[in-house]
Amino acid sequence: MENNIKCIFHFEDLNMNRKKLFEEAIINAKDGKVLYVLSEELNELPQDLPSLYKLYNNMKMITFMYVKTLDSLLENISTLHNWQSVPSTIILDDLSAYCNKSNLQNACGVVSLLLNTSQVCSKLLSTSCKLHVAVPKAIVGEEYCNVLYDLYS
Repeated sequence: MENNIKCIFHFEDLNMNRKKLFEEAIINAKDGKVLYVLSEELNELPQDLPSLYKLYNNMKMITFMYVKTLDSLLENISTLHNWQSVPSTIILDDLSAYCNKSNLQNACGVVSLLLNTSQVCSKLLSTSCKLHVAVPKAIVGEEYCNVLYDLYS
């Protein structure tokens, strides 16, 4: 992984991860486009986010992509560099929605593709890019999280 890509894992429960990821999306939206990938549409925003005014101003820089299956995720992420508006931050809301505890190999493949895509985006934008990946530790287990962290952080 080159220095112009920052990969950050979030290993809390789903709600805590989501709150932190939304905060990161809002913060990073000040500096460029953000892609926020979810496996299902949200009914409400996480509680205790920054003021609605700040949220409203930055939300227009955030693209939400709802992707239900692993195949769809891989297809969408692999074509991201062809988008008209390339993101400088990519956020994956819940890796376990696509790769459960028994599919660590799939999880590593998804994270590798996300890193590769972030690298391409970084080159296209001539700036550094961030990748945030949430993995609920309670769902996938500590060993799974440790392997991902050791490989990609």
